[in-house]
Amino acid sequence: MADDFKITLQELPGAIEAILFVSGDPVHADKIADVLDCSKADVVKTLDDLMKRYEQNPWSGITIVKAEDSYVMMTKPSEKKVLERLLGPKTQAPLSQASYETLAVIAYNQPCTRAQVEQVRGVSSDSIISRLLDRGWIEEAGNLDAPGRPALFKTSRQFLTEFGIESVKDLPPMELMSYKTIRDLEDSLRKAAGGEDKQITIDSLLTEKKEGSEDQAEDTEDNSDGDN
Repeated sequence: MADDFKITLQELPGAIEAILFVSGDPVHADKIADVLDCSKADVVKTLDDLMKRYEQNPWSGITIVKAEDSYVMMTKPSEKKVLERLLGPKTQAPLSQASYETLAVIAYNQPCTRAQVEQVRGVSSDSIISRLLDRGWIEEAGNLDAPGRPALFKTSRQFLTEFGIESVKDLPPMELMSYKTIRDLEDSLRKAAGGEDKQITIDSLLTEKKEGSEDQAEDTEDNSDGDN
């Protein structure tokens, strides 16, 4: 920025916290660097340090979450009961099995058109895609260069933030679809987050899935030993 503004490395953490706090929405690292007239490398390093500091402090009620190359300040899921006392309980109708199935199809094939989603699912997905758009988990990503120029859809930054994923590249290959039903996925997501709606990590989800499979294998082995 063309002025005489200067900031030291010691002042950088506080300045970044102030930017994220006031913004509310995710802010790109390039934007922060531009506002503070410093290098992106210094911004990213400072953000990494802040994220570790918040994560390691059990008495802090806030955290910083990274989604792609943007950062957002959020309350920790552990403070849900406190916020419900302030704002009232949040009621949000759970998504259907078909909705989670559609979300998974888009996540693993993005960007894709409505017709491509329906080709995979075999049924109409108009209302479900509209519901996912309203939820903020998907967004339009331009138009396909084809007759009619149909809209393309991809997962949103909000999807990454709420599922605790830095990038769509971090999605475990097809593990999300290994559940017997998408309802199993929804139940596991909520259980992995302790009943919370936000900041569900893929790692915690997959750990739970693995432990469940190991328990099932042990039960099968015990039954086999009993038969012998």
